[in-house]
Amino acid sequence: MAQTESGADTSADTSADTSALSARAAAERLHAAVDAHLAAVEARESEHDPAVQQAYQELRAAAADYDVALYAEHDEVTPFDLPDLDGDDDGDEVFSLERLSLVARWDYSVVDPATLTAVAEQAVGEAVPDVAVGLAALVAALGHTQMGTPEVVVRMGLQPHGFATWVVPADDADPGDDDPDWMADPFAGAVPERALCRLESPVETDDEDDDDED
Repeated sequence: MAQTESGADTSADTSADTSALSARAAAERLHAAVDAHLAAVEARESEHDPAVQQAYQELRAAAADYDVALYAEHDEVTPFDLPDLDGDDDGDEVFSLERLSLVARWDYSVVDPATLTAVAEQAVGEAVPDVAVGLAALVAALGHTQMGTPEVVVRMGLQPHGFATWVVPADDADPGDDDPDWMADPFAGAVPERALCRLESPVETDDEDDDDED
C-alpha cells in the first residue's frame, strides 16, 4: 500500500489514474484499428483480401478490449455486438471440418437456344432433348472450369451472370463413407448460416466498365 511521508494512503488515487489511462489506451487502439481497417478496405485487391481479413480481426479485438475496459473502469457499456467467433457460447453450433461440400451456382441466360443445342450435341456425340439437358451435357463434357469462363460460354449461346461457390460442412454423411444416400437431397445444408467460406464472381456490367475508364 502506497503512503505519503505523513502516512496518508494514496492507493485510491493511483488506481483511478491507472484506470483512466487504461481506458484511454484502449480507445486509442480502437481508433487506430478503425483507420487501419478502412485503409485496408480501400486498398483491397479481391473479395477475400488477406489484409482486410487481418485488419478486421484487429478491429474486432480492439473493440472487445475497449468494451471490457470501459465497463470495468467506468461502469459504462458500448453499442458493440461482438458474438463469439469460436462458437463456444451455449447454443452456438460447432461444425465439423472432417467432410466438406462445395455448393456452386452459375447463372446463365440462354440467348441462342439453337447454338447451345448444337454445341452440346457436338460435345457429347448424341442428340439432346432441350437446352437444360444441353447445358448439363456441356458441364459433363467440358468441366466446370470451361463453363466458368465467360469468353467460352458466350460462344455457346449463353450469357453468364456470375458465379458463387460456398463451402459448407457435410454433416449428412460420415467421413470416408461412400454411400450415395446424400445425393437424394444434396443441397439440404446449403444455407447462409452454414457457409464456412463464400466465393463470389459477379460479371462486370457496362456501367462498371465505363466507370473504370473514367
